[in-house]
Amino acid sequence: MQLVECSGAPRDMGGDQGSALRNEIRAAVGVARPLGWLLALRSDAATARLLRDLRRYFPHQAEWLEGMARGAGVPLPALARAIAHGARADAPPPVVLAAAHAAAVRVGCPVPPAAVLRRARPEGRFASIELTLPTSPAPVLGVNEAGLAVAALPRGWAPGRCAAPAALFARDCLERFERVAPALEWCMARPAGRGGALLLADAHGERVAVDAGGARRRVVTADEPALALGAPALAAPDWWKAARVASPEDLEALLATALASAAPGAGAPSFVDPVARRLRVACGDGWLPVSD
Repeated sequence: MQLVECSGAPRDMGGDQGSALRNEIRAAVGVARPLGWLLALRSDAATARLLRDLRRYFPHQAEWLEGMARGAGVPLPALARAIAHGARADAPPPVVLAAAHAAAVRVGCPVPPAAVLRRARPEGRFASIELTLPTSPAPVLGVNEAGLAVAALPRGWAPGRCAAPAALFARDCLERFERVAPALEWCMARPAGRGGALLLADAHGERVAVDAGGARRRVVTADEPALALGAPALAAPDWWKAARVASPEDLEALLATALASAAPGAGAPSFVDPVARRLRVACGDGWLPVSD
């Protein structure tokens, strides 16, 4: 899987991503197809509103998108529409899991189609290793150098008073926070559209989720050491109570089995380890640390 290195100010990081993934981005937004440029350049009220709210409430990610558009040579509205499309997607069934046992913590999700790896080194903020989509400034899954892990579950996005998807909080959290508590406060207080969820975990074993699917966001916790989102069958604690976990490897194997059963046909599992600050894709070559 391709690894993209992004560093510097937000526009610089977007430029790095746009240049490295130029072909993937152009294919994703359709400019490689006949008449693709005419469609990509079109302006509509929904796209204009999304870009307005990105600049207002997610300024770093708006600048990232601007750099990506220049780096990839695509119109900025086309990238905004790609974000909106990704936030509406429901297939394959999205699932994210987090669990802790003894000193081990894992957060996992299936690898989305076309996903890439990204190492982000934002200027003056926390570095991170992430799984993301070519057209997105925000990760699907990631962990930062301070030991905070985030997994985003985009689904059913509906613009409300703010048109920007709540899944974008994943980028803010990795850049800014060391622990679950301040990241949770940020996600609960800041404006964003309705839909999706975020799962937060840290190296101290704290785990919590933010469900943005209703009229008001709600905090989701679990009585068991495992917390699952996006799969009703995994919400019941029986699958965890029956587990025998004696090592970090057992914990990861259990989550891989749960992901496969909850989302058959989805991509290979990917995991982040907040304690060791690293990420691994099951079909890849091994763990990737935040710092190379």
